[in-house]
Amino acid sequence: MEKDKLRNIRYVKVPEGMNVRTDSFTLDPSIMLPVQLMPGSTRLRKEDITIESIMAGMLFVIAYDEASENFQYYRELVKAIDPTIAERLNEAAIAKEKQKNYDFAEELFLAVYHLLPQSASCINLATLYSYMAVDARDKRKDEEEDEYLAKARHTLLDGLRRFGEDERILAELSSFEAYMGNLEDAKDYLERYMSVAVEGEKKQEMKKLLSRITFQLENDEDIKAAYDFMMLGEPEKTIEITNGFVKKNPKVWNGYFLRAWALRKEGRYEEAKNDLMKCLELGEASSDIYNELSICELECGSRELAKTYLETAADLDPDNLTVASNLSYLYLGDNQFDEAREYLEKARFLSGDDKIVKELIAEYEKATGEKIGEMIHEEIVHNEEEDDDAYQEEIAEIMNTGDHEGCHHHHHHGEEE
Repeated sequence: MEKDKLRNIRYVKVPEGMNVRTDSFTLDPSIMLPVQLMPGSTRLRKEDITIESIMAGMLFVIAYDEASENFQYYRELVKAIDPTIAERLNEAAIAKEKQKNYDFAEELFLAVYHLLPQSASCINLATLYSYMAVDARDKRKDEEEDEYLAKARHTLLDGLRRFGEDERILAELSSFEAYMGNLEDAKDYLERYMSVAVEGEKKQEMKKLLSRITFQLENDEDIKAAYDFMMLGEPEKTIEITNGFVKKNPKVWNGYFLRAWALRKEGRYEEAKNDLMKCLELGEASSDIYNELSICELECGSRELAKTYLETAADLDPDNLTVASNLSYLYLGDNQFDEAREYLEKARFLSGDDKIVKELIAEYEKATGEKIGEMIHEEIVHNEEEDDDAYQEEIAEIMNTGDHEGCHHHHHHGEEE
């Protein structure tokens, strides 16, 4: 509980004439209701007690005082008064976040998360804390930055506690820990993510992140430096470093692979092939090695051997989008349409939104006259609106859009994100 934030809350008896009843909720006159004081006021006036000020008070308690003995009651009462309140507050929170009105956005996102706990509302809140940490860092407020980073982590861990092995929360946690430099933790969350995530573009991205983190954890400083130069587009420096590494470590495959990758980038395909074959001799057989061999053979004019190597890569790593799209490209180029379609279907399943995959599908459809149907994606869309600045005005605006007194509601909430 954040006591300072609750200092403007007062408690009142249920106002005369207030009557809220639904199939699952009945008003309890013995429970005092929280009211938020008007800005600048220290005393509660009779005219300040309205349905809007009571809603604002309850939402404030829901946001900042989950330990309140009447937390669940206020939660049910708010939803009985307006079953769509969580979605509306979420829209307002997104708008406030965009305006960098972070304190207000926090209040709204917390209310949404506690009203309607879901992985989406958990991630929205954690993301806000990350933005707040960046803002604090820009203002050179180190303690605040640390505080908001801790809140972001705490929120995501709370989400795991509430929702179990949720793939989106695990993805956020792994990215967060990688950003913080905690690579062992990031790897742990990524491995847990891989075991529950559905196929798609996101999983392919996270797979690459896991590969990079694993590489960093398993290799020495020379190899890390060589890899970094490849990422920076400087293969000649990678070759220089790996020459020294291979000389000192002739039985370690990593050096040969990185040097082969760099040599291939430099157009030195025969030398690259020799290093890649050395990796295989040393007992390392991965889809990356066979994919690189395929590229080298293709550049050297051995198209069939290139396809054979890619088939081996696909067997070793069936969920590799790069391999599937490369194979479909080669088969399409050779008018082997049945094989092309097989790998196009695979590539589309792995990442239907990938630009290259879409272009290959279009090429296939043009060449064959056959249609490869569209993937169906479910999307959750923000409906962002501008909102008033004051919290009570926000609630009043929401409340005034519909009749709320004595209504019988039978709505189900959808997921907000």
